[in-house]
Amino acid sequence: MGSEQEETIDWQAIRAAYPGLAPATYVDTASLGLVARATEEAARMEQERLMEEGSARSVHWHMQGRTAATGLVASHIGGEPAGTVLVQSFTVGLARLAPLMKHRAKVLLVGGDYPTLHAPFRWNGFDTVVIQPLADGTIPLELLAAAMEKERPQLVAISHVQWATGFRTDLDALGALCRSHGAWSLVDATQSWCNAPLNLRGTPIDILAASGYKWPLAGMGNGFLHLAEHVREELAERNGFDAMAALSEGHLDPVALVRLGDALERSLALGMDAVAGRVRALCDLAVDRFDRAGVQLLNGRDPATRGGILIIAGGPEQLARMQRAGVQAQVRGAGIRVGFHFYNNETDVERLVASVAEG
Repeated sequence: MGSEQEETIDWQAIRAAYPGLAPATYVDTASLGLVARATEEAARMEQERLMEEGSARSVHWHMQGRTAATGLVASHIGGEPAGTVLVQSFTVGLARLAPLMKHRAKVLLVGGDYPTLHAPFRWNGFDTVVIQPLADGTIPLELLAAAMEKERPQLVAISHVQWATGFRTDLDALGALCRSHGAWSLVDATQSWCNAPLNLRGTPIDILAASGYKWPLAGMGNGFLHLAEHVREELAERNGFDAMAALSEGHLDPVALVRLGDALERSLALGMDAVAGRVRALCDLAVDRFDRAGVQLLNGRDPATRGGILIIAGGPEQLARMQRAGVQAQVRGAGIRVGFHFYNNETDVERLVASVAEG
């Protein structure tokens, strides 16, 4: 059962907009989101304009177009346009940002988190403290709190949803914990943006960043950083220049920004609560069907700490059997990672479970 809004959405019609769903049961959005036909058409039209108009179109993007895209991203996450900068990817954005934060020299990280969340701090000589999740893959707030009390980090960098387990951190609790210790919270939302609600007006994360090629369904080459006002002010004071201007230097691919804009407009039209409800319902159904089929679920049983990801027992041989049955997923962490988005349906769940149970 979903909300009234969810029940009025024609999910089957929405599904038809994604041609990548036709040849297989696609439960691998956590690796790469499928692009809608309309999104690709918008990108193609922009490429033609660039081809025909040349520098005139390029100037448009350098001035008005980029500003409009920035405003759309800010609106989607409940952030401020002044604190939002578009980047080619989370990785590129953090690599630029990390050297500007070296005065906050000690950073708390989580073992097994996405490699490019860790790397820029190591490249730039930060004092890194790494805590390990519990054996079941969870990262309780108490674990973070104990580490912060002992280590006194000035930054806490963590993914909203863990790529290898699907564990989702409570951002409200994280933000409050970091503020109580005077540390900045830095959150990689690549595995949650456009899958789970993110609203910086109610959840004051200091630095939020993400790439757009997974759950936003926007293809490669687009992403964002959002810095809270006090972060921007401190960076300017410590570095002697406007950090947002420095992070914004260089050109971005207009075609990638068109894909991002089209995808975010679709996400806004659906509403994040409706999307999150759809994802939750599909995950709940999958958990129930896995249990009935005797399939071992390693991560993702608890909806309160789950994104759109489930991890089931299995390895490369099991994955190969699934692929032969027309199911696309990936081996990640301790098992096989499957991810559901709003364009999946109940039939996808049944085919997925059948492909695993047959093994």
